[in-house]
Amino acid sequence: MQNNRIDIIIKQIKTSGRVIDVGSDHAQLAIRLLKKHQATHVYNVEVHKEPYQTTVRNLQSHGLLAQTTNILGDGLQTHKIDKPIKYCVIAGMGTKNIINILTRANQQIKIQEFILVPNNNAGDLRDFLMQNDYKFKFEQIIEERGYYYALMVVSKTKGLTIHNKFDSYYGPYNLKHPSKTFQQMHQQRKQHILKNALHTHNKHIQAELNLLEENKIWK
Repeated sequence: MQNNRIDIIIKQIKTSGRVIDVGSDHAQLAIRLLKKHQATHVYNVEVHKEPYQTTVRNLQSHGLLAQTTNILGDGLQTHKIDKPIKYCVIAGMGTKNIINILTRANQQIKIQEFILVPNNNAGDLRDFLMQNDYKFKFEQIIEERGYYYALMVVSKTKGLTIHNKFDSYYGPYNLKHPSKTFQQMHQQRKQHILKNALHTHNKHIQAELNLLEENKIWK
């Protein structure tokens, strides 16, 4: 993740508590949360040995190792998390990986809210969340170096639900609170499809174009 996404993730962590960062990489999120006193304890989970070692070294250099639990493991399958969690952050990876992590998670881990930032296919992630009874508390479209990312805050208790393909494609929160970045992303996508005639030989892109043309927000 680049700093812009981390900044926006941190803004969504409203109260200090325990946080899980799945795919912790260099522990940037944990270091900033702990230094800002926005977390009481951070569980860093990393599947690969080298970034796991980097996580530990960086935390040690900042004197924060005692306020963390660092786990070399695959997603949320671990049994080392036995306390209630306020936020679980899963970011910087594709939708398929996020779905896989959520599907195979240890159900004994009690998590209040998830902050999810997929690198691609946000609509597919929204479909999965809908099918598994998650609700959308917040969503924001982030632009970073010409690429767009959807940040979603979801829980099982409170928030908006998805009712149709329109909600799934755009995100129910975005439809209620359409930001300039949200509008810009979809306008650019529509122009790209039309300019390259992508819809003429792909039925899925034709269906996407239909959704883009139905949106009345920027008309």
